[in-house]
Amino acid sequence: MRTKLLWPIAAIIGLFVLYSAYWIVASGQIRKGVNAWIADKENAGYTIEHAGLHIGGYPYRFQIRLVEPHFRAPQSDGGWDARLQELSANAMPHDLSHWIVAFGGPLLLEDYASEDSTIEVTGSDARISLVYNAAGDTERVGAEFRDLVVTTHAGTPPDIRSIDELLMSGVVDEEDGLRMRLAVSGVRAAPGVLEPDVERAFGDTARTARVDLEVTHWSALADGANAIAWRDAGGALQIADAELEWGPAHITGNGDFTIDSLARPDGRLSLRITDPDTLADALIEAGVVPRENEQALRLAAMMAPRSAEGVALPFRIHDGGIYLGPVRLGAIDE
Repeated sequence: MRTKLLWPIAAIIGLFVLYSAYWIVASGQIRKGVNAWIADKENAGYTIEHAGLHIGGYPYRFQIRLVEPHFRAPQSDGGWDARLQELSANAMPHDLSHWIVAFGGPLLLEDYASEDSTIEVTGSDARISLVYNAAGDTERVGAEFRDLVVTTHAGTPPDIRSIDELLMSGVVDEEDGLRMRLAVSGVRAAPGVLEPDVERAFGDTARTARVDLEVTHWSALADGANAIAWRDAGGALQIADAELEWGPAHITGNGDFTIDSLARPDGRLSLRITDPDTLADALIEAGVVPRENEQALRLAAMMAPRSAEGVALPFRIHDGGIYLGPVRLGAIDE
């Protein structure tokens, strides 16, 4: 009887010892991998400093913690300077290909747009999910950011003052396409970014902005970030579904874009506008549509196909010009 009781206990102890040995060996390999990644970035011109590298989480997970990390990019990559209180990454013991990266404390970003510019970004939640394939390449990525607030300490403020929520997911499929979903809510513009007439007509906050898209021939764009080479390879941006709620604008749509020989967007969206009359009033009040084009816009909305989702109008960008229906809204370089 005693022997029968001892065998299960011995098996449990044996499994515990084996798992502990695995955890110790794997944590050592993870530490080497982090140090190799830092060395690789430093060889590329980055400066990476920290107050401590810790590998923990035993026995439930693997956790990498960088205390007070400080990153400085070379001038070729923008020359920005970023500091955090803590940067951590967690993975389950049975799946080291999937890591959840969390940002602790405010992000202090200097020289992000020009010299002597400094902003501080805070949030209640900031995480990135990374999934790697067997070759070590990123296969899937996701992000969750909530209650982001940007405070400018020096230099010109960025265009966005705060975001209530940002969710993003992306995956590279077998056909070499990057499929991505991006959704943001409560996007507030920084003071002075919007023209006074635009802010009066639409407000300074977009309630919702969402897009489901696919970038075809992704490897041609990812390899060197050469947009013209990507276009020549047949690359296109396919928008399966998009939505915008901003003041009187409630718009959904889909379409395709590529770039022209000057690397400018070129393509068309089929838009569905819930309340075209109210939107037309706001566009005219904001000065986006000149008064002399008011009748043309209203006539186009009147003649356009209607459905339960609203009125369908084409939105086009061609040869640098931006058009809603037959009305020219402006140009990319204006």
